[in-house]
Amino acid sequence: MAKLVVINRTLTSMSHELGEKWITIGRHEGNTFQIPESSVSGRHCEVRLLGGELTVRDLQSTNGTFVDGKKISESVVKPGQTLRVGEVELSLEASAEEEAPATSFTSKMLLTRTAAGAPKNKSAESAKPTTVADAKPAGPKDNSGVAAKKFQVLFVDDSLAFLETFTELCADLSNQSWEIHTATSADRALAVLQQQPVDLVVLDIGIPMVDGIQLLGIISRRHPGIKLTVLTGKADENNRATCLAGGAELFIEKPVTLEDFKMVFNMLNDLVSWTHREGFSGMMQQVGIQEVIQMECLGRHSSILEIRNEQTLGQIYIEAGAVTHAAVGTLTGEKAFNQLLSLKGGGFQLKPFQAPPQRTVHSNWEVLVMEAARHNDEDTAFIAKQSVEDAVKPVAPNPPPPPEAEHATMGDDFVVVATYDGQWKPVDDSKK
Repeated sequence: MAKLVVINRTLTSMSHELGEKWITIGRHEGNTFQIPESSVSGRHCEVRLLGGELTVRDLQSTNGTFVDGKKISESVVKPGQTLRVGEVELSLEASAEEEAPATSFTSKMLLTRTAAGAPKNKSAESAKPTTVADAKPAGPKDNSGVAAKKFQVLFVDDSLAFLETFTELCADLSNQSWEIHTATSADRALAVLQQQPVDLVVLDIGIPMVDGIQLLGIISRRHPGIKLTVLTGKADENNRATCLAGGAELFIEKPVTLEDFKMVFNMLNDLVSWTHREGFSGMMQQVGIQEVIQMECLGRHSSILEIRNEQTLGQIYIEAGAVTHAAVGTLTGEKAFNQLLSLKGGGFQLKPFQAPPQRTVHSNWEVLVMEAARHNDEDTAFIAKQSVEDAVKPVAPNPPPPPEAEHATMGDDFVVVATYDGQWKPVDDSKK
C-alpha cells in the first residue's frame, strides 16, 4: 500500500498510508493527515491515490504546495517525487507490506457498525460490520407507497475530501431523500443552478476566485426562492454578520466530530423540508429552538433570534454567548423567553446582532432553557389534565326552553297620539 512519508529530519517518524478516498493534509485537528508544523496551513492541501499516482490539490494555503520544487494549484505526484507543504517535505513511497490503510478522518465519519439484532446462529458473513456506505436504506415513501420527492441539495466547497465525506454521510442520514450535487467553484455552482432546480445551497466562504460571500449574494439575487446556508471554517463574527445580512438563513462552523456532523445534518434537513409539513420553520422541529440557542451560546456568537407565528413576533438577543434580552408583545425578560420557547409552530430567523434597548435577562442560558422546558412541561400536563376532566365530567341536561312570551293585545279603548311633523296646522272644529 502506498504511503506519504515526511522526510524532514525533525518529523521523520510521520507517515500516512493512503486509500482511494480524498484526504486532507493540514496543521489543525480534523485533517486526515495532521502535520503540526507552523509553516503548514490549517487546511493546506488534499490528495488522492489513483493508479499508483497521487493527485494533489492546494486549498489556498498560505505558504503554497510544491511538487519537485514547483508551486502548483493541482498536480500529480509519482513515486519518488517530492511533495512539499509549506516547509515540510514528503515523499510518495510504496509500502513493502500489504497492510490495511490507517483509519482516516473519512473512515471515522463513516463509522462501522454491527448489524443490530443479528441472531446468534447467523453466519459470520451475514453479521459482519457494515459501513454507512454499505448500509443504504431504501428511499422514503409516502402513505401510498410511492417514492416521495427528493430534495435537491447543492454543496459548494473547494475541498473534494470534505465534499466526499459529508455528501456520503448526508445521503445516508437523509434515508436517500436528498439528491446531492457538488461544485468546487462559483462558476460550477451557478452552472448547476441553471440546469437543475435546487432546494438548498450549502456553501463555504473559502472557495477560489469568487468567494462564498460574493456567491451568496449572486444566488440570493438570481434565485430568491432557494434556502441558503454557509458552512465554513472561517466562522468569525464579521463573516457571520455579513452572511446573515446577505441572505443566509444559517451560518455554521464546519463540523469535526461525527456528532457535530449529525447535528449539522439535522439542521440542514429541517431547513430544507420545513415547507412540506406543519410546524416550525428552520430547525425547530427536529433540533428545536433550544438547540439553536445552545449552538449560538456555545459558539459565543452574537445574534438576534427572531421567532414568529401568525399571532406572535418576538426576539431573543444573544451577545457573546449569553442571552441578554427577550421581548414578545408587552413581555420582556425571562417571561418573554419562556413564552417564545413554548410556541408550537411558526418560523425563525437569525439576524445580525444589534444592542438591545435594555438588558432584561441575567441568568445563564443553560438555566433559562431548563426553566423554559419545565414551564412547557407543566403547561402540557395541565392541558392534558383538563382534557381528561372535561371528558369524564357528566353532561348536564339541556334546560327546558323558556315559555313563549304572551303577546299583549289592545282593548277597545285606546288613545290616539298625534305626531308633530314640524308644522302647525289650524283645525276646523265645525267639521267634527
